[in-house]
Amino acid sequence: MEKVFKDIIKLLILFVGISGFAQEKTFYIRSLRSIHLQNTPNEMQQLRFQPIDVVYNKITQFLNDKITISADGTYEISAFANINPGVMGSTVKDSIHMELYLIKNPNSSSESILGKTEFKYSYGNFDVAAGLLIGPFEVVMQKNDEISLWVKILPTSTIAINQSDKYDHVTKPTGMQQIAGMRIAKLL
Repeated sequence: MEKVFKDIIKLLILFVGISGFAQEKTFYIRSLRSIHLQNTPNEMQQLRFQPIDVVYNKITQFLNDKITISADGTYEISAFANINPGVMGSTVKDSIHMELYLIKNPNSSSESILGKTEFKYSYGNFDVAAGLLIGPFEVVMQKNDEISLWVKILPTSTIAINQSDKYDHVTKPTGMQQIAGMRIAKLL
């Protein structure tokens, strides 16, 4: 009887642990679909997600292509995008400069850049997907703040990205499935 009682206690502890983990206050979205970019230097281009891209969500609302924070608090946020300019026929002096941004409340009076990273493609890697990563950082967010992921081709680039409408620039690199993604975890 004592063994059965111990097994029941162990099972209860396991269920409590699992239910606690299942309630983890995080949001994770990742795209498995390629995304086309326009060759428009110095213009921001949003990397849009779809409802099917949501992997886990306990802290945001995702509706009409918008990721909206559900409660005030401190959050840890990170993001990535794998981008391949798709250029063939360049010279040693050519380069393409891109930036990846996490933006809070885009196109509003309270818009702000939460994080960004830059990558410079040079001769030899114009047709290779590079992972642009915005590493984890903490930020205070308010209820109804929106977060989105954007790319900008910098005007310092000396050549254009592949301009074919059939070419997708945000794409999976060799050996990976994810194309772009974002993780948000509520800390406080």
